[in-house]
Amino acid sequence: MEEIDLKELIEMFLEKKFLIIFVVVLFAVLGAVYTNNFITPMYQSSTSLVLVQTGSERSATETSESITTTDLTLNSKLIDAYKVIANSKIVTNTVIKNLKLNMQTEELQEAIAVSSNSEAELVITVKHTNPESACKIANELAKVFKDKVTEIYKVENLYVLDVAETQYEPCNINLGKNIVIFAFVGAVLVAGYILLINMLDTTVKTDSDIERALGIPVLASIVLTGESAKKKNKKSKKSTKKSDSDANIPFSNNVQFFYDNDLDDSSDEKNVSLFSYVNKENLEKNNSNNHKKKGGRK
Repeated sequence: MEEIDLKELIEMFLEKKFLIIFVVVLFAVLGAVYTNNFITPMYQSSTSLVLVQTGSERSATETSESITTTDLTLNSKLIDAYKVIANSKIVTNTVIKNLKLNMQTEELQEAIAVSSNSEAELVITVKHTNPESACKIANELAKVFKDKVTEIYKVENLYVLDVAETQYEPCNINLGKNIVIFAFVGAVLVAGYILLINMLDTTVKTDSDIERALGIPVLASIVLTGESAKKKNKKSKKSTKKSDSDANIPFSNNVQFFYDNDLDDSSDEKNVSLFSYVNKENLEKNNSNNHKKKGGRK
């Protein structure tokens, strides 16, 4: 594979800077359009409950609000069980019935997330396409869940710490983030395209390309401009049909290469061409060495 040094790589990208800018801007616009038109906004509301005590009966020496180490240990063990109950069918079906929601049980269960911030706190989060509905479901879910725990365990150890509030900012849409992601993807794609095109381009553009291809130094490079380049191009094509002993051919002991040289559009010189000459003996020696290497591989 042809090696590309850092300088050539930078120059290659600078030559295509307008293409890179265009693609990056295009992808950024696509990211904005996709975010605003193809993503359904989702709103979430959260309520938190804390485990406070394990029973209603206390000894005569303890007040009703006191909490012991045993209570905290038991509460921490109940957290995992409470997570299951909060998102169970019996709780979600009751919420659907109380709020008269047009939702299936599985659909509501997928919209509910139950987590624990500590060993004694539960956080219930509900996502919905309507912000008011998300808030109502979260609060009703906390109420029904609290009643079911009391019914099942015969204890009242849950307290609603934070009531859910309506959030009007979508939780799944971040316009700036999506634009940056799309722009980055565009930059990667256009960079890969430029590299691929450069690797597949085998045309000779400079005398350095001749040196790399043949492995021998270029003796001289002659720049011709305007009409002289066209005339020299015609003479070059005719000279290839004659033998190297023709005295009219300059540098008869050398091999001549002719190719167009790319110039910036801002250049005043048009039809600029370049003739490069390499030593014929070195070229024949280099070719014979290449044939020997290929023969040795067989």
